[in-house]
Amino acid sequence: MAMKFLDHFDHAERKQGKEHFIHLVQIANADGKIDDAEQQMLNRLGSKLGLTALEIEELMTSNKQSSYIPPYELVKRFEQLYEIVKMVSADGEFSDDELKLANGLALKSGFEEAELPLLMPLLIDGIKKGVDEEDLFAVYKKKRMSR
Repeated sequence: MAMKFLDHFDHAERKQGKEHFIHLVQIANADGKIDDAEQQMLNRLGSKLGLTALEIEELMTSNKQSSYIPPYELVKRFEQLYEIVKMVSADGEFSDDELKLANGLALKSGFEEAELPLLMPLLIDGIKKGVDEEDLFAVYKKKRMSR
């Protein structure tokens, strides 16, 4: 797909947002279909990232490979991973393919492989129990400091 002229002017944070959105689409589509709950979550998160309805639609249908540069701040990387795991759980199921992809995206985001056995269950269990992102991040930081 050719780059549009205005794409050259996206600032780094906006490019990061688009790349993160592409990851969310990949997660939603990992089981071969995007159901209504996943679609609603994608629309909501896309809007939160400042994407227009047209951009959301284009990014959902593009097969663009990600050239992702993760945010520098730990809190922002955690937030993105939280959203990814939340997307995994949007349809009420945690498939192996979705979890494998989520683990790969965690590594791509700069989390260490040794952290994943702590981080992923924390996010999955927290999301299942309705714990909010800030509280999960506080628990994660405490556990991270103590290892």
